Amino acid sequence: QRKSDDTLQSLQNSARVLQEDYQTIDARPSSAEDSADAPETIEDAAAPPQIIGDAPNPLSMCITYGMINAVICLPVMMSFGNIIYRDIFFLPYLPKLVKLVVFSSVVHQISFSTLSGLPFAVGQVQDAGLIFLSAIATSLIRHCQKEGYDDASVLATVTIGLPLCTVCLGGGLVLIGKLRVAGYVEYLPMPVVGGYLAFIGFFCGQAGLAMMGNVEVTGIADWYRFADRDAFLHLLPGLLGGAAVYLTVRKIGHMAVLPLSMLAILLAFYAVLFVTDTSVEMARDQGWVSPLQASEPWYTTWEYLDFSKVVWSALPSQTLTLLSMTVVVALSSGLDVAAIELELGHPLDFNHELKTVGASNVLSGLLGGYTGSYIFSQSIMSLRAGIRSRTAGFVTALTEILVVLLPFPLIAYIPEMFFGSILVMIAIDLMHEWIWALRKKVSSSDYCIALFTFCVILGTNIEVGILGGCLVHVSLVGLRSEAKEMTPKRGEGQELLPDKSQENNVYFAEEKKEGDMDLAYL
Repeated sequence: QRKSDDTLQSLQNSARVLQEDYQTIDARPSSAEDSADAPETIEDAAAPPQIIGDAPNPLSMCITYGMINAVICLPVMMSFGNIIYRDIFFLPYLPKLVKLVVFSSVVHQISFSTLSGLPFAVGQVQDAGLIFLSAIATSLIRHCQKEGYDDASVLATVTIGLPLCTVCLGGGLVLIGKLRVAGYVEYLPMPVVGGYLAFIGFFCGQAGLAMMGNVEVTGIADWYRFADRDAFLHLLPGLLGGAAVYLTVRKIGHMAVLPLSMLAILLAFYAVLFVTDTSVEMARDQGWVSPLQASEPWYTTWEYLDFSKVVWSALPSQTLTLLSMTVVVALSSGLDVAAIELELGHPLDFNHELKTVGASNVLSGLLGGYTGSYIFSQSIMSLRAGIRSRTAGFVTALTEILVVLLPFPLIAYIPEMFFGSILVMIAIDLMHEWIWALRKKVSSSDYCIALFTFCVILGTNIEVGILGGCLVHVSLVGLRSEAKEMTPKRGEGQELLPDKSQENNVYFAEEKKEGDMDLAYL
């Protein structure tokens, strides 16, 4: 009671001060300039302040940071191409398919540099939709092969089906932004998203190991193939290299560490070839480098997109996967914008940025590309470096387009361990963050939801895992609410958590440690 009286008195004093200030301002003579600057409506007054606007940077600075972002993103984009088209069916066609992924990143970068409210934005093909695209590609292959279609029809169905899904996803994101309901997408429980992100890490690591070991692995049941002597010898250097890059990046944290580490892996590989007097052709025959294909003009990159050979009956079965991908990419994009907003220190218009992501995906899909969003780590790096000109983003796109224009497949001269080590690094990073480190950041129940989601996705598929995680989350929230109504809290700074030592589901008050957060209500 005493505390309530003190609080009431404090509020009354604050109200009195505000009233005096208001009377002082109201008594001030108005001017035309004041009237012009004043908001006309409550909505205008509540609008977010203008974010950092365009400002000229020295051209040399824009070129430097634009090329740095391209050097960091290009190997990752090529690795993502290997994940989307990880099925053994795509192996003969991989060089052109990887170029399609790189070109899609160019489209995303140009779109974000043109449309985004953030002049320093970096947008590329992103990992959030990666697993869905890979699942759709594999599903389309199985459907077409089961129906007896030839390879050209299978290839056309996949290379056109994935961009069509990207267009639909982009249209959905634009609609969400137009209706200004981006905030509702964030109701997807964060522990469920954490489990999905952990699975992305697992998937990237598995794909990287399978690519380096030259074996086909689709799940844990196939991991015994990694124990094959030849496969193990091929994947071991990339596994150690990825772990070394991850530890180096975490320990040093400088923006130059990642590109220098990737360059070191490439140089180390060719140094070993030189010392052992092994030619690139010999290394290719031994499975260390991708097969070399005949050089073709850059415009043949889109030759697989043949509408006359598409098996249209295979596409409707991907509707549920498409809807799940739309929700996850929308949430992931929201998290990217939130991370940039936190670094920027200014509120951002989430709906506008989501419309930017949607428009970029529509354009990418129409040009034969794939899903993408903000790369918040590179965007934040550019922000901290003082980039305020959109020129840097266009330099990144220009650098990436050179890879598409090359008359020879670049991946035919880059060792498999290079791409594999990048995927292993991503796997370690995501799984450490969302499996190991998460246990100290959330409550026990939320951590269990994340693990449950991860395991269900691992055992079934993405849609079932996300749906199952959401159902478990809703059930636990209901139990928490019921328990909080029946059991009083014992002191400030405490929260009610399930007593794991009791079998009768009794709840007890546990002291909340400093720095803890409940991702379910973030």
